[in-house]
Amino acid sequence: MPGEQTSASGTPKEASDILTSDVLLRKFFETSEAGRRAASSLKRGATVGVRFTDVPGDFSFHAEGGKPHFDAGKPGDPDFDLIIAPGAVRAITAKPEADVGELGITFFQHIVAKDPAEKIQVKLHAGLLKLTMHGWLGVLAAGGPKVMGWMAQKGLKGPSAVASALSRLKKG
Repeated sequence: MPGEQTSASGTPKEASDILTSDVLLRKFFETSEAGRRAASSLKRGATVGVRFTDVPGDFSFHAEGGKPHFDAGKPGDPDFDLIIAPGAVRAITAKPEADVGELGITFFQHIVAKDPAEKIQVKLHAGLLKLTMHGWLGVLAAGGPKVMGWMAQKGLKGPSAVASALSRLKKG
């Protein structure tokens, strides 16, 4: 088609091949029901600093009125920072119809990924109390049995599972 972008092999490019990671993630949060459902648990002050390995600059994620917002710029006092590789962005945004549990598992799979092109790095700044006050445990709960089952497979079982996972993230 005239004006259609193609890859080096001459085949039409997918939208995810053309759009940058920041644009893909913003569009996902604007259109994903699971993204909105997860964000509805977040309270005022809950923020995440976001950087991408393939896009320069700082970004922030927060919720206002239960709706997710993804903006350019560094947040003032983030609960945690994420550095997201393009493979992780593609995996998350490729599931617009997924539920919160499926997205949570995808997110956590990329935190433990070994491949740098697939990795999500997390730097935690808040403790359990602040994370709870900001609604992050509500996001985890929204993932329900799917997320809890995945965490159990990784050895994170029982009431101490969240504290254990947070401890691992604080250590880097």
